[in-house]
Amino acid sequence: MAVDESKKISEGQAIFFASKGAIVLVLTVLVLLVYAVAGYADPKLISNSDNYLFRSLYDQLQSLRTDYTNIQSSKGFDVTAIDAVQTATPTFSRSHYIETSPDTRVSDLQALGQQDIQWTVTSHQCSTSNYASLVILDFGEPHTSHGVYGTSSVNTNLFWSDTDIADAARQFILAWHANPSACRLKLAIGLSNHHQCAYNGPSCSVKEVGVQWASTVNGLNMWLQSQHYDKQITAWGAYDAETTWDGADRTRQFVDGFNGNDTSRVPLLDFGDMRQGAPLTDPDTGQAEQTWTNEDRYYVAWKAPFDISLPEIYDPSTLQDWVSLQQSHHDMNFIGIMTEACSQGGPLSSTDPRLDCGSIYNGYGFIPGTAMSQLKQNMLQHSPLHYITSMPVPN
Repeated sequence: MAVDESKKISEGQAIFFASKGAIVLVLTVLVLLVYAVAGYADPKLISNSDNYLFRSLYDQLQSLRTDYTNIQSSKGFDVTAIDAVQTATPTFSRSHYIETSPDTRVSDLQALGQQDIQWTVTSHQCSTSNYASLVILDFGEPHTSHGVYGTSSVNTNLFWSDTDIADAARQFILAWHANPSACRLKLAIGLSNHHQCAYNGPSCSVKEVGVQWASTVNGLNMWLQSQHYDKQITAWGAYDAETTWDGADRTRQFVDGFNGNDTSRVPLLDFGDMRQGAPLTDPDTGQAEQTWTNEDRYYVAWKAPFDISLPEIYDPSTLQDWVSLQQSHHDMNFIGIMTEACSQGGPLSSTDPRLDCGSIYNGYGFIPGTAMSQLKQNMLQHSPLHYITSMPVPN
C-alpha cells in the first residue's frame, strides 16, 4: 500500500494501525449513542460531562493520527519486499561467510544451497504461514583487482569478482529452487565496510562499490524474473557496516552508491554493529577514519531510502547499542537479528539454526533464542521481528 513515492507502510504496521483505528471508531459511535440516550433523558447530564468525554475521544483520535503520520515517514519499498505473511514467530535460518575459492563456486554453492534448503524443510518452516527464510552470503570486504570490482574473503583472502559473486548466488538459488518444497527465500548478497578499497588506489571508489553491488543485486532479480522464480525467491543487498571498521563518510558513500542504483527497489540489509568506539586507522593514509555520529548510524541503519536493520547482537553491549539508537530515532524498526553463536555439541531444537563449532567456527555470544528474547524485551517497535539468522565466524 503506497503512502508516497518513497515511503510505504509495512504490512504488520498497517494491520496494527487499522485495528487501532477500528477500535477508536467503534468507541466513538458507542459514546455518541450513549450521549443521545442520556441527553434525551437528562440534558443536564450532558452539559456536565461532555467536556471530559469529548476531550478523551479527541485525544484518542489525535493519537491515531500521530501514529499514522509517524508510519508515513518510516521505510520505503513494497510490502512484499519484506514479507507479506504475518505470523507469531520469526523464521530461523543459517547464513554464511563464503571462504571457498571462486574457481569451485558452482559445486560449493550448490552444495551449500542443498544443505540450507534441506535444513529449512526439516525445521518445518516452509509453510505459507511462515516468513520466508533469510540467508546472507557474506563475501568479505570490497576491493578491486586489475580494475575489476569484487571482494576479498574474510579469512582466506581470495578475490571474488562481482561477476563470480552473481554466479555463485545463482548456483545457490538453483539448488534451493530444485527442492520440491517451494520454500520461500530472501537471499541477501553481503559484504562489509572493513578497509574498503584499502591499498587499491584510485582504481577503487567506495561509492562505485555501492553502485556495482546494486547492479549485481538488480541483475539477480532480473534473472529470477526471467526464470519465473521471483514469486518464491528475491535477492537483497546486505552490508556488514561496523562503526570501528571504516569511517562514517566512506560507509555512507557505499550506502549512497547502492541506494542511487537500486532499480529493483529491494532492501539493503545492515547486519553490522552500532558500537561507540573510534574507527580504525586508514591503511592508505595512516590517518584516523572519520568518527561516527548518531546521525551517521541512523542513516546507514535506517534513514537511507532502502536501508533496513538486522542488528548483529551477541552480548548485552551490542544489544544496548542498537536499542539506544532506536530510542533516539523512534521511526526505526528492526526486522530481525543476526547472531554469531555456534553449538558446542548436544541436542538442538528443530528450529535452532546453529552449526557445530568443531574446528571450523569461532562462534560466540547469545544463542539465537536468547538474542531474540532480549531484543523483544528492550525494543520500542510494535511491528514484529521477521528473521533470526545465525552466521558463525570461520576460524
